[in-house]
Amino acid sequence: MNFFAFILVAVVAAIPAHACKCLGAGGANNVGHTKSCCASLSGSFQGGNDCAADSISEHLSNFRSCCQRDGSVTSDCDFP
Repeated sequence: MNFFAFILVAVVAAIPAHACKCLGAGGANNVGHTKSCCASLSGSFQGGNDCAADSISEHLSNFRSCCQRDGSVTSDCDFP
């Protein structure tokens, strides 16, 4: 049973956390727009260049709209 728990923890730890960015022309991360849009949605800005997707999960389309409104081309987060 402990072996199964160890494997489960290892698999979960290996899955990267999804983060959102505002992308400019050519796909470059626009950190300023990412930070301001993340803050406007009360998201968690992480690692100096990402907004944690789970912190804005109910507002991913709003995040993309904010990125576009601020001058970026799009965001890298998909939403239904």
